[in-house]
Amino acid sequence: MSKVVVITGANSGIGLAAAKLYESNGYFVVLGCRDEKKGLSTEKEIGKRSKFLKIDMTDYESINNFYDNLKAEFDKVDIFYSNAGIMYVPFSTTKEGHESTLGTNYFGSSYLTLKMLDLMKYVDNSRIIQISSIAMYFIKEMRYEGLEDETIYSPWTWYNYSNLYRTMFSFELDRKINKLKTDVAVVHPGVTRSRLYRRSKPTLGYRIIDKFKTNVSTGVAPVIEASTTSSLKKERVYAPRIIHQYGKPSTYKANKLAYNLQERETLWNYTLDKIGMKDIL
Repeated sequence: MSKVVVITGANSGIGLAAAKLYESNGYFVVLGCRDEKKGLSTEKEIGKRSKFLKIDMTDYESINNFYDNLKAEFDKVDIFYSNAGIMYVPFSTTKEGHESTLGTNYFGSSYLTLKMLDLMKYVDNSRIIQISSIAMYFIKEMRYEGLEDETIYSPWTWYNYSNLYRTMFSFELDRKINKLKTDVAVVHPGVTRSRLYRRSKPTLGYRIIDKFKTNVSTGVAPVIEASTTSSLKKERVYAPRIIHQYGKPSTYKANKLAYNLQERETLWNYTLDKIGMKDIL
């Protein structure tokens, strides 16, 4: 049987580009998408070595259904690429009561990632690849209060937090499962010309940033590198080599907060309490 890769947010941008590359290298690709029409269209585009499964990262019931359907069809997963995310959206809350950016990018991702371990932990050289962003470097201190408070909500800041937290959670997960066969890597693609920015308002700052975006093929290269390298670098962030934006893949240090073990443990416990998985490990 082919190696199996599972990708969330697989119908556009970096997710779609990764799906095509994995399939071309012999993987069977499971396409996790929220929109059924787009998911089925992507399955048709990728071909017979792919399968669409519906998932809404803001809804734990949907995540559970996705995982149950996955487990019914596959007895193991070689790569899980946690790619789904939203960016700079107006304030709203998820079914679970989380602010939607954190609910999608962080809490939903963490919930699914922990469930995926059962299909990966005994698989040789299996990898969890977590998407992050250069935005994580803008956060200078941790916060746990007021994350669902609309009166202090900032689309930019909450997006930055979601990416720092994804990175810290991934580093801590990798440390906690070091006796299993699964490794965890963090990747950021640079600022790419992908559909993630479709909700951003065309402000002057955005138009300036737009001039410096890299292409999707450059952005997806660190994902493939982190998935396949035989010498995975721990607690590093895979990203384009030149100023996190251009060139071939390289690795960087994360935001310095990601190396604070006490903060990581605090975030870990906070997260497991929020998603109802205190006893998962």
